[in-house]
Amino acid sequence: MTRGYRRRDFLKLSAATGAGALVAACSSNTPAASPGGGASPSAPAASMSAGASPSSAVAAGPLNFLTWSDHWNKDALTQVKDMDGIVVNVSELSDNADGFAKVKQVGGQIDMVSGDALWVPEYHKNALTDAFDLNSLQVSQQLYPIARSFEFFTASEGYLAYPWGWSPIQLVYNPANVSPAPDSWQALVDPKYKSRIVMENQPVDIMLLVAKAIGAKDGYNMTDDELAQAKSFLEKMKPNILKLVAQNTETISALADGSAWIATQNLGAPDRVKDAGGPPVDAVVPKEGTTGFIDGEMRVTGAENADRISPYLERAAQAEWAAQNFIDNGRPLFNEAAYKLLVDGGNKERADRYLYNTPEVALQMTLKGPGGRVQEYIDTFNSVFGA
Repeated sequence: MTRGYRRRDFLKLSAATGAGALVAACSSNTPAASPGGGASPSAPAASMSAGASPSSAVAAGPLNFLTWSDHWNKDALTQVKDMDGIVVNVSELSDNADGFAKVKQVGGQIDMVSGDALWVPEYHKNALTDAFDLNSLQVSQQLYPIARSFEFFTASEGYLAYPWGWSPIQLVYNPANVSPAPDSWQALVDPKYKSRIVMENQPVDIMLLVAKAIGAKDGYNMTDDELAQAKSFLEKMKPNILKLVAQNTETISALADGSAWIATQNLGAPDRVKDAGGPPVDAVVPKEGTTGFIDGEMRVTGAENADRISPYLERAAQAEWAAQNFIDNGRPLFNEAAYKLLVDGGNKERADRYLYNTPEVALQMTLKGPGGRVQEYIDTFNSVFGA
């Protein structure tokens, strides 16, 4: 597809491939619980003014945030510091499994951590994160209603993550160098793309995509035979990998400078590559289906600076910053009020092209998650690419 993944095409693919491709990751038979036991969300609230204080009681000081590069805005962090005295120390997060291991190791030395989809309840199940009352945050009223009732973000004690953004994982390619246009994950092992592919260094997530490529029955729990097939696929793919990067900004740079011809990437990549001065690139969801993420920010149990988490979110998750984050990083966010700002700012076509105003599509994806064989997945990946 050209210039992004259009909603009608995404829905057409979902209808055509059904459970074999874009599988809903949560049960549709269980009613979603109300987050935090509060009332139904109201219409999106107006953006907080720059001079307003989210909490007069918060003490100035640090907030330690383990996250991805597309979960924060430099200007937003500056505003949080200037207005509230909160100094956000961002640590780079690459893989969900790595983040989980770090939090398990250091606990409350990290205050807030980002996680994808089914990793969120895994953190809570292991007593690594605390539930909270989503309705206690004024900024949460700016969210799409669907984001306030994700079953896998809901526990009896409250909500498990502040909803941030979502996207399917796509093949992004330069049509000037990649022909015919790829429609399958098998493009990753085509010898003619030696040293021309860039992927994020996320072993478990890559294994989920490989499971799609080999037709595994259950991507979260591949059998021993399927793991052997996955290893063979990785061995064929390895010569094609130019590099495994830590953040998606590096993927965009590689596509923009022409060193990469193919990459795995979120919605919005064509515009991001164009904005970076790169060539026209296209994006497609392969015929075998794909995985995707619905991510959010979690409160680490025993966080040393827990009292600064809510004031930070009240400021940094505002619609103005969500709208800017979408322009910078491409994939849709769950802040509905930001959509109006995008429309008013002349970005409706771009927002609609990348499904910003259709968050319900997110539940048609096979969501990222740990499954039952995380260590085996990591070991299989490392046996090919090294620890």
